[in-house]
Amino acid sequence: MGAVSVSEYVASLNEEQRRHVSAFIDFMSGTYPQLTNKISFSMPMWLVRKKMNEGYVAVSAAKSHFSIHFSDEAFLNRLAEGLPTCKKGKRCINIPYGDDASLRAVEERIGDFLNLYRREGSAPQ
Repeated sequence: MGAVSVSEYVASLNEEQRRHVSAFIDFMSGTYPQLTNKISFSMPMWLVRKKMNEGYVAVSAAKSHFSIHFSDEAFLNRLAEGLPTCKKGKRCINIPYGDDASLRAVEERIGDFLNLYRREGSAPQ
């Protein structure tokens, strides 16, 4: 059975994973406090509205990288073009541990991602 809370998910990680995932969680919570956070598909996820199909950002940890997940594949493809040190997965960008420049670039673009949903009238007011 997977984690049932964000704190339980973080506690299950090793030290390196915990450091990077916690930093991203802190970034999201501090920068976008209006987004709903929950565990979904065994990872911390921020919903743009109430349902996943209305937009989400998520984070997960792996052995040699952590992944930032986006609900919009076209946005992710554009994002990945500017991140040569990162590999792209299905609806996620895989950031090697310690690649702070790529993480900052992704964090800077999250606002652009959220604006996609605001223009479509899907984002919270």
